[in-house]
Amino acid sequence: MVLDKQQSYKRPEEDALIRMLREGCRHFAIHCLPYRLSPVVLGLPGLVLHVFLLAAVHTFERARWMYGLWVICRVLHFCLDSMDGTLARRNGTQSTARHFWDHWVDVANSAMAVMIVAQLGPRQSLYFVPYVLLTATGQLFFYLGLCRYFATGIMRDPYINHLWNYVFCLFLGLAVCIHDVAILSDRDFQLAYTLLSLVVFGCGFWCLLQDLVLMFRSRLSSVRFYVRILAAPALILGIYGVWMRHWSDVFSARALVAVAMSSLAVGVHARQLVNKSPAWLTVEGALFLLVLPLSALPSSLEPVGRRGLLVVMVLTMVINLFRYLREMIAQYPEIGFPWVWLPSTYNPVRLNVSNKPTWGRDGSRASEAPQG
Repeated sequence: MVLDKQQSYKRPEEDALIRMLREGCRHFAIHCLPYRLSPVVLGLPGLVLHVFLLAAVHTFERARWMYGLWVICRVLHFCLDSMDGTLARRNGTQSTARHFWDHWVDVANSAMAVMIVAQLGPRQSLYFVPYVLLTATGQLFFYLGLCRYFATGIMRDPYINHLWNYVFCLFLGLAVCIHDVAILSDRDFQLAYTLLSLVVFGCGFWCLLQDLVLMFRSRLSSVRFYVRILAAPALILGIYGVWMRHWSDVFSARALVAVAMSSLAVGVHARQLVNKSPAWLTVEGALFLLVLPLSALPSSLEPVGRRGLLVVMVLTMVINLFRYLREMIAQYPEIGFPWVWLPSTYNPVRLNVSNKPTWGRDGSRASEAPQG
């Protein structure tokens, strides 16, 4: 498997607003962030904010402040995600482990974002259509995008990622911030929200077709490869659609699916970075299948069993994160994996892991390499 050693996106698809915001974030990372700040820590604020908001929307009644915080949460995540790679190229901390951590955070935030929007969005009549569409574009398409990265070694940032945020973050969040929560019951708003969701799904499906074409042209393309990457998500989403969608405990149903799908995305990416074939089913995916025998428990014990299974799956995903990180850190021991701050004894190790310009500690351009 030929991995993209450059660890940089090719042909980013972005509009003028996204480009201006991204370039502003990169300029800030080059000229304002401390040189010895670890890019790893930039993933934590967005992760913590997503966890807090996920707990809040499933604990309290919907309020205007949640929608404002939702907009801040996604914008902050985008900005920090734009900065971490630039900072890593600036202080020479690029490594497979940091690359994996960056995408692990993206996958976790994507899963939580789907559950947050599902709780914040309209709950009447037309509500179910947007939820199905945002689930598909938010997690299934994300997973298949990483499968395409596995098969081709080419990183790609499709416009669907930004369109998703435009509809499910800015449109939804700002509409409620301006008009209050009552707008969610307005039929015209519900119709507009559903139509925009269909647009997002359509664009996401088009990006998926492009990914499938790229995978088909890959040397790894085979019936076995497609069965290997598609069997697990089909099984997980099929069980949800047939068995779990009507659970009274909506949170557990969605969270179990989110963790299982996230583990697939994380697993295929991790195995790519350590040069292994994708697994048929992750440990978390296998644990997910326990929802079937748990349904045989007495009704009074079912909620406890489902919440317990969810906790075990989350802990397993975190344990696997550190297991993969340890394996990847061993590839670049001279770089290590500093969480917050680079030690005073640290000297940049300029490895050939980027085709973007490198930057000095004073923010000046140190070298220029051709763009890929």
